[in-house]
Amino acid sequence: MEKITLFLEQNLVPLLKPFFESFHVMIDQLPPPVWRFSICAYIVLGTIWAVFLSKDYVLLGSPDKARWRDLRLWVPILLVPYLLIYLFI
Repeated sequence: MEKITLFLEQNLVPLLKPFFESFHVMIDQLPPPVWRFSICAYIVLGTIWAVFLSKDYVLLGSPDKARWRDLRLWVPILLVPYLLIYLFI
């Protein structure tokens, strides 16, 4: 695990740092409840958007119209744990 961490710190961090540094400077000025609410609002709005997509669009390219293939049902189920993490941890 240490080798993976070292590899990522040497290769990935220098590559991504310029893109996220300005974002971190802006976010660090805000109190934690503000950015926590912002993240939760982003997740909720994305979930609402996904739920209201048309069924034909969601199942486009699907071999059948089985209910379990409908991603509009999976998105809320999979995003609830993320909301709980951001709200309570």
